[in-house]
Amino acid sequence: MVEDQKVCRGKGTLLSRGPVSGKLSFYFTCTEEDVYIHFKDLLGRKTMLMILNPNSVEAWDIIQNIRFSSESIYLRFPFFEFVTPKDLIAIFWGYEPLFQIDNKIEKESSIHITFSSNELTLDAVHIDMDTEKQTIDITFDEREYGSSYPHLIKSIPPSIPQAQS
Repeated sequence: MVEDQKVCRGKGTLLSRGPVSGKLSFYFTCTEEDVYIHFKDLLGRKTMLMILNPNSVEAWDIIQNIRFSSESIYLRFPFFEFVTPKDLIAIFWGYEPLFQIDNKIEKESSIHITFSSNELTLDAVHIDMDTEKQTIDITFDEREYGSSYPHLIKSIPPSIPQAQS
């Protein structure tokens, strides 16, 4: 059923513990190969827009009005060494990515990734980065397949200044 869909929307939460701590709720829209994620803080303010394409990630910190390129995001989040944007797109669609969490990850790094699923789709991802003493939990509270809301798909305005890496 999910494989025939062209659009998926939903919401969830991201909980980060460690040097970067906090809890953000998010709303997302998946179109065939792109994911648009709107993060909100505890007060309900939109704080960030993240756009995932199969080969890149862009983010706009709405509060500070700064754009982050794929390279600067990869530097800040070491799990991107193993989890590609394409893998994250699969996660938002509700699939466990095709990469293998095997001995390569365990031996070459201190990053551990686990998934939790219900009967139909992926509903949680836990990323533990031992070296950085950081954990990230992404929980998907709901997904709706097939409903199109094109007004939720946004882009980062070209006038937003690029962050310095």
